[in-house]
Amino acid sequence: MNFLCDTPYVECVVRNEFLYDQAKGQGTYTEATIFGFRAEPARVPMFQVMLASGAQWARIPIHALCIAPCEPLSVDLCAWWDSYGYHAQVHAFAFLRNHRVSALGRDGQIRKGTYLFTIDWAKDGWSETSDQHKNHHVIALDGSKGAGKGQLIAYPNNRLLWSDPSWIDPKPDKEWRSPSDSYSVEAL
Repeated sequence: MNFLCDTPYVECVVRNEFLYDQAKGQGTYTEATIFGFRAEPARVPMFQVMLASGAQWARIPIHALCIAPCEPLSVDLCAWWDSYGYHAQVHAFAFLRNHRVSALGRDGQIRKGTYLFTIDWAKDGWSETSDQHKNHHVIALDGSKGAGKGQLIAYPNNRLLWSDPSWIDPKPDKEWRSPSDSYSVEAL
């Protein structure tokens, strides 16, 4: 079971209200470093962080984390899906490293950011269903001012459009659909 996974180290800030159980700290931040991911079914992606004070916190939800102080985004704009189960793996794809990406939120807004790493799932119902499997690409949104600028988000492939001016021509076919078949040479 891989419900705790190492992540690439990401310097960030934590919204202080999450360190005080929402009782105080709104609008203030504490410097931290993300170093791990915790998978729990039916909960938003959560992370292990080390605070600048030396305190280590577990289960910090994605909407509590940003690269720099910024206006908060609601939890449903920070992640499209909860964690699928207890079996996760974190991987930083070298090909996607530092790639620019546009993310389409539930509110219809497109927010731009930079790829950090990917969380993928196994051994649960949804990840084993061809047309339902989704991984979470963790993205740092651009900037440090305005709603969501600097926020971390976790979005699936079908809500992201990648940018690489050297060869990608961003015109995906909007009629594409996720495969609903599972292929096997032995299950004929």
